[in-house]
Amino acid sequence: DPIVGRALTALHARPRHAWTLDELAREIPSSRTVLAERFAHFVGLAPMQYLARWRMQLAASLLLDGQATVAEVAHRVGYGSEAAFSRAFKKLVGPSPKAWREGRERVAAAAERASVAQGEVESA
Repeated sequence: DPIVGRALTALHARPRHAWTLDELAREIPSSRTVLAERFAHFVGLAPMQYLARWRMQLAASLLLDGQATVAEVAHRVGYGSEAAFSRAFKKLVGPSPKAWREGRERVAAAAERASVAQGEVESA
């Protein structure tokens, strides 16, 4: 669908922008109603719900990278404060950003240890 495609392109190009449904509809161009109905039909979510989830996917990637603080990640994905970002992340992902990062680091470390152990077994 061309309207949904243009909306997705805009959201992906500028995820940290403070989008509203009105502004996104003007950007497309489309009416708010048509945009909301088509987006929900083809994507299964309202445009702003999709944007929130897209931001969390980007944030998760940045958190895994480990180079940015939680506050920097919050800013990069469009949140004005670390607290607002942390609330949104926890609501959509489950754990807090810090806990999620630490949990992923533990999983990666365990996988690395298992890989090393497997290599030692195979070489024996």
